[in-house]
Amino acid sequence: MLGDILNVLTDPTRAEAMLAVVAEAAMRERIAAAAATEGTSAGALVAARVRHLLDHGGEEVWLDLVGAMADTPQPAAAALALVLAWSFPETAAVRITRIGAEGAA
Repeated sequence: MLGDILNVLTDPTRAEAMLAVVAEAAMRERIAAAAATEGTSAGALVAARVRHLLDHGGEEVWLDLVGAMADTPQPAAAALALVLAWSFPETAAVRITRIGAEGAA
């Protein structure tokens, strides 16, 4: 099952079709924005990033995937969500504040 899921995500056409059916709206928006920035299709970007994750991810990637799939009645959905979350992480909002002379001790 995991092999089938990963085959879908590493094929640009199938990845794009899967996004339309399975991915949450926030994830689709994040992927669409990244694809627009990189000047490519969402499917091609998903396929490239997932392939990179599979080629360069360590043992923990596989252990986390198997664990996520074991803990749910919908293992395929859990694996898809986890792989997409790793491949398209949310950007962290950083807030930098200045401490003026009055704030210094």
